[in-house]
Parts: sequence; structure tokens; C-alpha cells
Amino acid sequence: MAADGPRPHPAPGLDAVLVPLGLAPERVQSFDPLAPRFDAARPLLVLPSAYAEARPRLDERYPSDHPARVVTGDGGRDVTVGLLPGDARAWLIAPLAPEQDHRALAGLRAIVERLYAPGGCPWDREQTHHSLRPYLLEESYEVAEAIDAGDLRSLREELGDLLVQILMHCAMAQEAAEFTLEEVVGEASHKMLRRHPHVFGDESADDAAALVERWDQIKAAERSARGEGGPGAALDAVPRAAPALLRAAALQGRAERAGAPRPDGPAAGRVREALREVESAGPRDAEARLGDLLWAVVALARERDVDAESALRAHAASFVEQVSGPSAGDRAAPSAEGAGAGATLAAQVGTGTPQGRPG
Repeated sequence: MAADGPRPHPAPGLDAVLVPLGLAPERVQSFDPLAPRFDAARPLLVLPSAYAEARPRLDERYPSDHPARVVTGDGGRDVTVGLLPGDARAWLIAPLAPEQDHRALAGLRAIVERLYAPGGCPWDREQTHHSLRPYLLEESYEVAEAIDAGDLRSLREELGDLLVQILMHCAMAQEAAEFTLEEVVGEASHKMLRRHPHVFGDESADDAAALVERWDQIKAAERSARGEGGPGAALDAVPRAAPALLRAAALQGRAERAGAPRPDGPAAGRVREALREVESAGPRDAEARLGDLLWAVVALARERDVDAESALRAHAASFVEQVSGPSAGDRAAPSAEGAGAGATLAAQVGTGTPQGRPG
């Protein structure tokens, strides 16, 4: 039976491909169907055995009019990605400029940095870290809301929006000679390596409780190295801008792990006592006594292995559904077990509950 379309030439040797293209082997990368990730900022060589697997990935990554060169029996000729012939001895795809590579972090970075460069976007160039703060918070909460809804498509989009915010702060800092994205990535990488010696070092971890204890030791050593030691250093690391219930839980958990004395008696009794004080408080003391009550309620939630932030968020979603109907609560109805926005933020600050992984 005759094969459909032209028959490809036998796979040529690398020298036979590169010589007509005028390239040294170290300048190119070869497409590997078994590991098809590649750097579009470098020339990409595709041999006939990989044409079928490479074709959809090239269409996804490069514009159809992007320049390419093919090796044929009589030498090489220029074509475009959309017109790569199936009977060529090899394809060579020209590198993409960073801002053209829309599926790479370097491409998104180039786009954002262009906004902040001279001649870029006037609005972006007027911003400061402080002025962008509300947008960073908004995007963070939209990520959390997508997690609450179990909406992976929205999560993908919102993570991208959050990534843009991070890159905007880095571009702004780079333009002002404050710091660079490489420095941000470097600090994060070193921190992950330091805090996971059971993965990247010689230590072993028997269980989650041992890991939490070891993380606290590592973070205490980091604070000491920065000259931030002392009994209150662990509490100072809890973000002051965190939601109040979340911050309260984190402070209580870190204080306990640092060896602070625990209040006497069960938390439920302290809640009842705080409630009696609220009922007898005058107008001038009402706010302080309500603060005591909320603090005690957070302690009760921690005692029951419940994240107070998530529990209140779930109840708020239920209230919206009761008042407005089921459709209003569909998108923001996290469980009280810790899924969603509260748990996501809890994981960042480390509340000491099972849902909040100290990192």
C-alpha cells in the first residue's frame, strides 16, 4: 500500500544537518519526543523521526509566519513554521524574542518590563509598591476564590494575574535599582533548600510534627542570623496585614511552639468568661472586651483543629446563599475543614492547625 504524502528521508547525521545550516552543535537544541519541553529562545532542531510529535507543539508555541529553515537533498532553504515540509531532512526553527514567547516566564517578564521601561505605559510607570498593594491583595483573593469554587480554569487565569503582579513589583524595583527578579528567585530557592534538609540534605523526617519543630528551629536560626533574635521574634514574623482571625491563630500557634505558657483550663471556659465580660462592659470597654472574646473563640477553634478564618468564611457563604438564593453562594462556598481562602492564607503564615503548613 502506498504511503500517504511524501516519504521522509532517512534520519541524517547531525553534521549533515548542521553544516548546510552553518551552525555549531552547541548552538542548537534538538526536539526530543520523550522530553518535549524546549527553550524557544534558542534555535530548535527537529529531525524526521520527531516530526509528528513536534508539529502540534510548534503550532502551539510559534506564530505560523515565524521563520524557519529546512535541510533538503540539495541544501537548505528558508520557510515559515506554518509551511514546514514533511519530506525535509531536518527543520530548524529560529529562536523567539523573549516578548514573543507567550508561554514562557521569560516572555511574560519581557512584556511587563517593557511596560516599566522608558517609553512604556504611563500608568504603570507612575505606580509604586504601595499603590499596587490593593491589586496584589485583590488578585490573591481571586486565586483563593477560584480554589474555593474548585474552578481550575479560573485558577489558571487568576494565578497568571497574580504572577503579573509579582513581576510588576520586580520590574518596578529593577527600574529603580532596588532589586531584581533574579534576586527574588535566588532568595526563594535558597530558602526552600534550607527549610527542606530532609529532601535536599542528609536529614530525615519521621512525621509532620517533627517537620514543624524542625522548621521552627530553621526559621529561628534565620532570624538570629538577621539579628532578629529574642522571645518576640517568632511573633514578629506573622504578617500584620493578615486577616485578624488568621493573624490571631498564627500568633497563638507560634507562641505555643516557642514555649509561651498556655492559659489555664479549656478554651470553651475562657469563651464563656469573655462573653460575660462583654455583656457587662460599658461603651468605652466594649471593643476591648469583644477583642478578648474573639481571641478566645480563635483559641477554641484551634483546640478543635478548626481554622477560624475558614469557618467564618464558610458561614458567610451560607448566609449569602440563605439571603440571595443558591446561585449566589455557588462560587464562594468553601468547606469549614479548611479548603479555600482561609486555608490558603493559613498555610502562608502557619497557624499551627493541621490545615496550616508552616513554610
